[in-house]
Amino acid sequence: MINKKIPIVVGAVILVTIVATIYFVQIGSNTINEITPNATTGFNQTAMLERGNIAMGFNQSVIHHHFMATPTGGQIMIMSLNTSDTKTINEISLHVKEIQYEFSQGNFTKPFYIHDQVVPGTDVMIAKKNLIQYSIENIDGGSILILTTNDTELLDAIQKFMNFQSSQHMSH
Repeated sequence: MINKKIPIVVGAVILVTIVATIYFVQIGSNTINEITPNATTGFNQTAMLERGNIAMGFNQSVIHHHFMATPTGGQIMIMSLNTSDTKTINEISLHVKEIQYEFSQGNFTKPFYIHDQVVPGTDVMIAKKNLIQYSIENIDGGSILILTTNDTELLDAIQKFMNFQSSQHMSH
């Protein structure tokens, strides 16, 4: 009789160990998820930057993004943190040219991917893509993509886009 109880007890111990492990792993992952997101904006900036590495083709930890709404549209400035890092500066220049072309075609796939959501303002920016003028200004250490328009609805959309981007990239 004792020999039959041993496998049952061992099985019960194994089952309790498995259930406890699953329970504590879930609690631990919830704690990690609660710590990881940016507390001020409620999103995971680390994950956003990792997606940015892929979409932009360069390391997000060596650059600075600045998104600014302007009275005529907005500006996206990307700069290398090291002004002698010609590799990164060249990558920034290429990226800015790519997004100038993509945005002018109504393609906002990269911001959608990077932010893991539809970015505010892009619906109007897509619908009225032909009313946005894009220009690039090369600066020491990087480039600026400048968006301008005379359309008031589009101006509001571009400013929403810039303000959203600015809030997501605030410490980057």
